[in-house]
Amino acid sequence: MMIRKRSDIWHWFTEGKIAANKLNAAMLVAYPHPTQHNWLQLITHLVLFLGILLLSAGVIFFMAFNWDALANLTKFAIVEGLLIAFICGFYAANRASNTSIPFEFSPLNAAWNLANAMLLGASIMVGALLALVGQTYQTGADPWQLFALWAVLILPFAVIAGFDLLWLLVVVLINISLGIYFDSFSHVFGLLLEDIQILAIFGLINLTIHVLFSLARRLTWTAQARFHCPAVEATSILAGVVCLTWLMIWVVFDFDSTAHFGFYTLAYVTLMATMFGWYRYRSPALYPLTLVLTSLCAVIVALLSRGLLENNDPVGIFLLIAMIIVGLTSGCLYWLKQIQQEFTTKASLNDGDANHE
Repeated sequence: MMIRKRSDIWHWFTEGKIAANKLNAAMLVAYPHPTQHNWLQLITHLVLFLGILLLSAGVIFFMAFNWDALANLTKFAIVEGLLIAFICGFYAANRASNTSIPFEFSPLNAAWNLANAMLLGASIMVGALLALVGQTYQTGADPWQLFALWAVLILPFAVIAGFDLLWLLVVVLINISLGIYFDSFSHVFGLLLEDIQILAIFGLINLTIHVLFSLARRLTWTAQARFHCPAVEATSILAGVVCLTWLMIWVVFDFDSTAHFGFYTLAYVTLMATMFGWYRYRSPALYPLTLVLTSLCAVIVALLSRGLLENNDPVGIFLLIAMIIVGLTSGCLYWLKQIQQEFTTKASLNDGDANHE
C-alpha cells in the first residue's frame, strides 16, 4: 500500500501536479518516517520472538547435552512443563487482548504479538516432546513420521492464530517429512519413483499449497483472515517454481536417458503458462511473474548451453552464453518495470472508482 502511494505521488510529480519543493513533503505524508514508538515496538517484537526461539532451543540442547545425567521423568517434566507454560501464556495473552470471547480471532492474532509468540514456543515444544518420546521408548518410528506428526499436531495452533510464521512452520515440516520419506523409501503406494519424479512431486505439492492459501484468501468465508498468509504463499510458490525449474534443467541436460521427456516438457510449459496468465491478467502480481520469467530464462540458458557446449570453442561459447544471459535479464527487467507501472495505474483507478461509489 505504501509503495503504491509513493508511486502515485511520483506519477503526479512527473505530470506536474506537484511542485518540486513540495515533493518531499508529499512523500512523507505517504510514507512517514518511523517514530520512536515504532522503533521500540519493532525491537520489542524482535526480542520477544528471538527470546522464545532461544529459550526453546536452549531447553532442547540442554537435554541433549545432559541426556545420560537426567532421568526420564526429569526430561519429560522439563519439556511438558515448558509446553504447558507456553499454552497458559497464550491463554492469558489472548484474554488480555480479547476481552470478550477466548480465542476469538482479531487483527491482533495475526500480528507479531505475545500470544502468537507463546504458540510458536508451544509448537517447538511439541516437536521436542515427540522426539523425546521416540528416543526414550525407542518406538521404532521412521524420522519422517516424527515431522509429519509434528505438522499435524501444531496445525490447530496455526488455525487458531492465523499467524504467518506458524503456517510457514507447518509447510516446512511437511516438506521435510516428504524429503526424509523419499530419501528412505523412494516409493509411493508401492510404485518405485525416480529422482526426477520425486522432484516433480515436490514442485506440485508446493504449488498446491500456494493455490490453497490463495483461494482461502480470495474466497469470502468466516475463517478467511486465519488463512491470509503472504509469507506462505510467497515461499510455497518459490519452492514450487525452483523444483520445476530444476526438473526442466535436468531434463534438458539428460533428455537422452530421461523417460517421458515430452510429458515433463508439456507439464512444465503448461504450469508456467498458467501461472503467467493468472498473475498477469486475472490476479495481477509482480512477484509470481518475476519467478516465472526467471525460470524460463534459466531453462532457455540451459537449452542453449547444451547445444553450444558440444562445439569446440569454449571461450566463444561462454562469451555468447554471458551475452544471452545479460540480454534475457535486461529484457525481463524492462518488461517487469512496464508491468509494475501498469499495475500501479490500474490499482489507482480501482481505488478512485471505489471512493466515488
